[in-house]
Amino acid sequence: MKYLVFEAGGRAGLSAELFFANRVRKDDGNSLVMADMDTTYIQCLCPAGVSRVLESDALAMIAADASSCAVFPADELARQGKPAVFDLATRNPMVAVEKWFFNKRGMNLKLAQITSGCQINIPETFSLDDVFMRPNTMSAGSHGVGRLENTCITRRVEIAHEYVVDVNWTAEEPVIYAREVKIKNGYDKYLKFLGSGSKVARSVDEFVRAIRAKAPLMVTGIFHIQLIENPAGQIFFVEYSKRISGTSIVNLFRGYNPFDALTGVQTPVFTGDFAKVDVWYRYEDFMMNLYKLRL
Repeated sequence: MKYLVFEAGGRAGLSAELFFANRVRKDDGNSLVMADMDTTYIQCLCPAGVSRVLESDALAMIAADASSCAVFPADELARQGKPAVFDLATRNPMVAVEKWFFNKRGMNLKLAQITSGCQINIPETFSLDDVFMRPNTMSAGSHGVGRLENTCITRRVEIAHEYVVDVNWTAEEPVIYAREVKIKNGYDKYLKFLGSGSKVARSVDEFVRAIRAKAPLMVTGIFHIQLIENPAGQIFFVEYSKRISGTSIVNLFRGYNPFDALTGVQTPVFTGDFAKVDVWYRYEDFMMNLYKLRL
């Protein structure tokens, strides 16, 4: 099987490549196709079993023989905007998506209904799509006036803590990998693993089980959820994506590998005292340890 990763030049692509290199069954005959529109990226060296191609070439592979291809859930933009990728993903419930998954306003409104009573709160979301804004005071003519279209407006939540939670629900029960993060330039700069008994992990378990009853495809397979906590200790939903998180490779040290999960294999947990719960790490610490272990 050819696993296709789109927008492969980003951190999620790197995580996918490292997961592929560290899967349990390296002799399974599968290959990884890293697709991107950046012509420099595709010239970079590849390890065994991995190829870098232009996105147009990956789409041609699907057109030529879709039965030999599978979409690996590393990027959702491809599944949003490319019908061939969307259709191929739809054949596998582990990576399949529905159109409403990408409507942020619709997502918030639906989740507010189906997860009512859960510990995770959905920020108040206003049912406005085409918005005209103007200053509430000191207005003069058109000064400070603006219009926004295709907009999702939510009430601002003061942030005390931020979390990223990867979830593997490929078997009967969900397996939750929660971490607190400190973000810089859009990525996890520092992270702290949270145990299965933590408030965040328990809240996500309750949350995804509530979703399962009303929208099962949303929480089937590999996905991640972003959360924030306010100073009062209330947890709020930020975003959901049916894909690995960009820096999900850090969870390899906790027994998480989506390639193994999708094929029904259990990933071993690396031995040693690295990746402790409730200890802050740099993202780069995990890259260095992968190198040291020569994985």
